[in-house]
Parts: sequence; structure tokens; C-alpha cells
Amino acid sequence: MLRPIPPKARAQQGVVLLVALVVLVVMALSTAAMLYSTGAGTWLVGNLAFRQSAVASGDQGVEQAVAWLKTTSSSSPGTLYNDVAASGYHATTADMTGSQSPSALWSAIASGKVSLAADAAGNQVTYAIERLCSSTGEAATGTCSTDPSTAECGQSHNVNSNTPGCTSQVYYRITVRTEGPRNTVSYTQAMVAL
Repeated sequence: MLRPIPPKARAQQGVVLLVALVVLVVMALSTAAMLYSTGAGTWLVGNLAFRQSAVASGDQGVEQAVAWLKTTSSSSPGTLYNDVAASGYHATTADMTGSQSPSALWSAIASGKVSLAADAAGNQVTYAIERLCSSTGEAATGTCSTDPSTAECGQSHNVNSNTPGCTSQVYYRITVRTEGPRNTVSYTQAMVAL
């Protein structure tokens, strides 16, 4: 013989189902939130990797510019007295003002620049070289930036003084702009004394 189910037991079965559905919805929403946050973290790390790749590729531009400066200064130093647009060289400097951005400075010196072939990561490197002088021609005292330690050149010194030798060096600023994937843009600057 079958026994009838008491009324309290019937009411409890429906409540358990409703609670289980609510718990299931909460778990689905928390899983979706975790997937979204993991995706955002991956996206952020990917962007940082693109930025680091662009900065590392900028070093290639610096190395190429330094090699050109060394070769030109040793083989025909008079070439460095005037602009050489085909080599990205400017005999004078375009100083960045306080309100000027790196991209605005780049626009000022980008008329003469050198573009390297894109690397394996898809980074396009361009560079420009500026001689830190206020006028073209041979580097004259007062028109070019000099090392502070050479300020006492031409004066008498004691035999045991620590004053360095008075060698004349001209300073150059190399500005490198790297464009990479996902609209990554990186600016790198290096100072070189020859």
C-alpha cells in the first residue's frame, strides 16, 4: 500500500530547486567575471610586451646612428659641420620646450631621418641625429655643448691635480622613434660624445 506524502515535504522540494538555481546563476556570473579579469590581465601583459619590444628595437637605431657618427667623424669630419638629411643628421639642435611633447620634437627634426627595415616583431625604427650646437660649421667654443670638466682648459694646473686632460668633444643627441604592433610608439634618446 502507498503512503501519501505529507504536505511539508512537497513544499520543501520546490524551495531546494529554487535555491539550487540561484546558486548556479551566482556561480556562472563569478566564472564570467574571473574569465574577464584573466583576459584583461593577459591583454595588459601583451601590451607591456609590445612596449618592451619597441624599446629594445630602438637600441638598433641608436647603434646604427653611433656607427654612422664614428665612421663619418674619422673618415671626413667636415661632413659633420652641416646637415646631411640622407643620413638623418642635423648640425644644430632643436631643443624641446617645456610645453612640447616628444612627438612634437620628433616632428621638428623628422625632416631628415633614417628608417631601418622592420624587424621580426614588426617594429619600424627611425632615427635622427642632432649635433648639440647652436650654429652650423666647425664646432666653436660657446656654440656647442661641452663637458663641464673641460671648463678649466687652457688654465695652469699643478702637477698632481685631478683635472682631466683638455680634449675637445662634441656632443650628439640621437632620437629614435619606434612604431610597433597595436599602435605602440616608443621614443628613445641617447647622448654621444665624439
